[in-house]
Amino acid sequence: MGQPLILIHGMWCNTRHLARLDELFSARTYECHRPSLPHHEPVERQAEAVGALSIRECVQHIKNYIAAQHFSQLPVIVGHSMGGLVAQLVAAQIPAAALVLLTPASPAGINAVVPKVLPWSLPILSRPGFWKRPHKLSQEQARRYLVNGLHTTHQEKIINSLVHESGRMLSEIAFWWADGSRATRVDAAAVKCPVYVVSAGSDSLTPTSVVKKVAARYANSTHRHWPERSHWVIDDLDTEDMVHEIDGWLRPVLQRLNRVPTTLPRVSRAQ
Repeated sequence: MGQPLILIHGMWCNTRHLARLDELFSARTYECHRPSLPHHEPVERQAEAVGALSIRECVQHIKNYIAAQHFSQLPVIVGHSMGGLVAQLVAAQIPAAALVLLTPASPAGINAVVPKVLPWSLPILSRPGFWKRPHKLSQEQARRYLVNGLHTTHQEKIINSLVHESGRMLSEIAFWWADGSRATRVDAAAVKCPVYVVSAGSDSLTPTSVVKKVAARYANSTHRHWPERSHWVIDDLDTEDMVHEIDGWLRPVLQRLNRVPTTLPRVSRAQ
């Protein structure tokens, strides 16, 4: 089997939205897994179930999933958007071969509520009790801030497949300084593996200024910026090129990690 690769989806999404990444990584011999975060499948009363979900529960869910697979090799953890924050938290708690963060949400200590995110976030954050209620972008908000830059037909398909999201998780990310549980605090020093971070110039959900600070948190990180892309890097016209570059970065990382030490026979010094 190939190197196990865990794909973690982002806000308002589920495992279906990672199909393109799965296809591209699988074609490069990775063993892809797409665990859906709790209450993110489009079922009856999904909105009601997800409203008060904490990011801590998502992290534990992914850790449990990885443990249940009994992998013979350390997994590569790939996270998009909010899934990128879950990925950071997981990699700080269990060993990973590598960490790939695609337009990731930021951990505690980094201000995520910058001016560029206010047009979509303020309508949600200003609702009374938003931190315990589900939320979802309007079609116009999604078109303008989530899937901007994609073809109209592709935009509509994505928008119509989005699910409701947890107000609690948004609160834990946006107002980390007020969260007594410190749900989004990542011990960056505990992330021992190499980290690859992708930012996008037309991203209004996790702007480049924020993503750069995420990359700077990790001593062994590589930051790749795509100036023309939007937040939806998981399935746009440049996704295949992006996966090709990530694969090129990953191969030597995995070769070093999986190299079997060679024991040379001891040779006596000639008398």
